[in-house]
Amino acid sequence: MDISVVIVTYNSAGQIENCLASIFLQTGVVFEVIVVDNLSQDDSLARARQFPLARVIASPENLGFGRGCNLGFAASTGRYVYLLNPDTRLTDARALAGVCSAMDAHPAWGMAATRVRSADGHHESEPATEYPGQRHVQHEFDRLPGRIAWVLGASMVVRRALYAQLGGFDPDFFLYSEETDFCLRLRQAGHEIGQILDVTVEHVGGASEDPRDPYQTSARKLRGLILFRQKHYRPADCILLAKRDVRRARFRAAWNGLLASVQPARSPAWFKSRNYRAILEVSREYLRAST
Repeated sequence: MDISVVIVTYNSAGQIENCLASIFLQTGVVFEVIVVDNLSQDDSLARARQFPLARVIASPENLGFGRGCNLGFAASTGRYVYLLNPDTRLTDARALAGVCSAMDAHPAWGMAATRVRSADGHHESEPATEYPGQRHVQHEFDRLPGRIAWVLGASMVVRRALYAQLGGFDPDFFLYSEETDFCLRLRQAGHEIGQILDVTVEHVGGASEDPRDPYQTSARKLRGLILFRQKHYRPADCILLAKRDVRRARFRAAWNGLLASVQPARSPAWFKSRNYRAILEVSREYLRAST
């Protein structure tokens, strides 16, 4: 088996069929597809099962992204493990073959990301060359191999032996920052992260999030980021970054809240105010627990 495609779904009924259809058009490579459904409340599971060649695993609980990927990995057999979001689509019939060829040609890469662009083609997600808050903390990141610090978890391929060596994703992360943690641990183990420029994936993004109020999404993102900081940064630096978040979010939450009060309901200012309110309150919660 050249490559195992692992997809974790949660309320992905509107996207999973297009994703799987694009995978089963692939040529020039021997592959398998494993779908792990995280107890979706829609018909994601039924739609995935419409593809008889896909192995579908119904989790009895919502494991989150990282643990869901680990469950899919445990069922896989490919020498490469390709983690793909359900709200993506492979844009070329030789995408998987291209992923394998690129990894074969770059033995220093422990993992790599494809190009990821928005469905409308107007935005492309670039690999990060710094870790969150890196410039404000004391850490010798410049000694790590390669230029890329971390990549988006929507489309990334990992060597099977290395995934196993690292123990997969840290199960302490439920959603957000787990790929940042995984990428850092991979580089600490001596491996570079690559980018496969001739393979492009279209990404809808945020399809399983509740669009009605960004507060909970922003809170989850920051809690994942705080966990990453606690794991890899000094305690004093974690507190410094949280205080910085409070200062920035306090002003922006207040300003956007004021704008929202004179604008129509659910205006862009209201969404921003809810986002910054979440950052402010989660940061204060962390600081209270740390003192």
